[in-house]
Amino acid sequence: MLQNPAINICRKQNNRVKLPSCGQPSAPGKITQRSCVYYGARWMLAPIKDAIHLVHGPVGCAYYGGTVRGKSYRIFTTAMEEKDVVFGGVKKLEKTLREAKLIMPHARCIFVYVTCTPAIIGDDVTSVCKRAEKELGCPVIVVNCPGFRGESQSKGHKIAYECLFKYIIGTRSSGRKKASRALVNIIGDYNINGETYLIKSLLSRMGIDVHCVFTGEADIEKMACAHEVDLNLLICQSSGRFLAEAMQKKYGIPYQKVSFFGLSRTCDSLRKIGAYLGLGAEAENLIIDETKKLAHLKENFIPRLKGKKAALFFGAARMSMLMDAHEKDMEMQVVFTGSQFGDLSTYMEAWEGAREGTYLIDDASDSELEDLLHDLKPDVFMGGTKENFLSHKLGIGFVLFPQPKQAGPYIGFEGFANFVRDVYKAVYAPVWRLAF
Repeated sequence: MLQNPAINICRKQNNRVKLPSCGQPSAPGKITQRSCVYYGARWMLAPIKDAIHLVHGPVGCAYYGGTVRGKSYRIFTTAMEEKDVVFGGVKKLEKTLREAKLIMPHARCIFVYVTCTPAIIGDDVTSVCKRAEKELGCPVIVVNCPGFRGESQSKGHKIAYECLFKYIIGTRSSGRKKASRALVNIIGDYNINGETYLIKSLLSRMGIDVHCVFTGEADIEKMACAHEVDLNLLICQSSGRFLAEAMQKKYGIPYQKVSFFGLSRTCDSLRKIGAYLGLGAEAENLIIDETKKLAHLKENFIPRLKGKKAALFFGAARMSMLMDAHEKDMEMQVVFTGSQFGDLSTYMEAWEGAREGTYLIDDASDSELEDLLHDLKPDVFMGGTKENFLSHKLGIGFVLFPQPKQAGPYIGFEGFANFVRDVYKAVYAPVWRLAF
């Protein structure tokens, strides 16, 4: 298979640019983690706790979107049935909006997610929401995210950010005057395992306050005046690029692409932020203090990981970040990297950072991953829940990413220590010597 790879698999050879085919529908019958456009919108908006989240569609869609990033959220639904498909679900939506507002009277906003069923039958959701806005006295925002609008959840990410930018950001002023401390937004961090708090702590030690985190720690009030910051920090480029560019164009807020995965990228990002905000000395002092604490890793763990082979497969923006963490910071060799829904820009970034012979793969099937793992024989595989079982079946140590709560976050200096230890344990787990 590797000699005649599919169009979604390519290999870096002779420094010739060749990227995998991406942004295409998954092959019929493929078990994929791409999810749908609706779930992509839920992925973005679910953490906004002072809003009502109402799913207009069958109860199964609400059940599917009730758990996001391993956390359960309150969600309302019209629970459309067969008769609603025949006669329309508009009246049911009106009734559910009133009931939801009675249950959460202090909600500052209502998000109405339009799923496949009402989109197909043509429910006039926009008109209902406009009338409800006047009746209920709060914004009622239509999130037009039926699953068939795109090839993956990535489209839902953009739809959610478009809604925030169009209807919430810039709708009020905080009255902020120029303060002594710099103020920033973070775009593309989802606080899956407490990462937000580590980033905020690092920036605070440099003299930087974080106003709003899209969307790991965001509320309607903070988002409404998020246009008054000094700088936007873009972490997840695949999903957050639209919002960063839109805020720069409309409000003149510059943005910087940063990453806090891995030691080298964390240091580079802090220096870049410090240089822009005039806090270069503070950034250097912070880096010196934190890297001293990691001396034991360089003595005890990293020397034994040097030269080991790693394989990576997860969300789009993480490809190049974690490739650097393995190769630059731990001196390992990445044999292949890929994602479920990368675009050309993320694959280009990964290609530029990859060493000769590295494979890039988009939306891989189980059989494709199995062939790659069998032929390239990595010492550790990092991926999502579905890949966990495949990796163990082939006798390869596995690191779940996003990381489980018991592992601790992988962000920043403290997170890098957690990351190294987990990779080390996966590579050297005694079970592989006993079972294979």
